[in-house]
Amino acid sequence: MEHLCTTCCKRKRRDEGSLPAMQRYLSGRIRFVHGESLRLAVPLLLLSGRFGLLKPDDRIPWYDERLSYDKAHKLVPFIANQLNEYGVTAIAFYARPRLTSGWGPYYDVLERACQSGKIPMRIELLGEEYL
Repeated sequence: MEHLCTTCCKRKRRDEGSLPAMQRYLSGRIRFVHGESLRLAVPLLLLSGRFGLLKPDDRIPWYDERLSYDKAHKLVPFIANQLNEYGVTAIAFYARPRLTSGWGPYYDVLERACQSGKIPMRIELLGEEYL
């Protein structure tokens, strides 16, 4: 099944304990893509540098970790396994342009994981209004 995907974000609720990912992350981009997933009846995955692929209801603690290229390479097998486990057959990646500061490693890890599982990936570019 096709899935929509976008990345996590820096702005997060700082509540103690675990919160569902959709409550933890404070991003208009994530809200927009979640709305698209509901409108299209297509599951959403959130790409996290710490947790790999998260479903909106997955509970996570507060953290502050940006994905680096080094960590991205190490995460590829883990994320490839998650894609298989979740039954992903195609990904629509909602993202800022690759050259936007900080976005390169997220493109890299998702592209490599999709390639390893022969999963088609298309990119849906988003503008500044979805920060």
